[in-house]
Amino acid sequence: MLDRMKKILHHCINGLAILLLVITSIAYVCVNGIIVTAVINNFRLDTYVGVETGLGIVMLVFFLGWTPAYFLVKYARR
Repeated sequence: MLDRMKKILHHCINGLAILLLVITSIAYVCVNGIIVTAVINNFRLDTYVGVETGLGIVMLVFFLGWTPAYFLVKYARR
């Protein structure tokens, strides 16, 4: 009985840690999107861009930069 309670508690702690990591990652991307939007708007171009554009740019850099690098490093170690 005690072992089963330990397993359940361990799964709950792991789930909470994963949830915290996901929330932190989403907050990080949103803050970076807002910062990119502010930087682009400070260039004083023809038009102002919204936060959606900033988030899109951050996600583009993430997916074109970090994701392939992660898979290349993972493949090189194997």
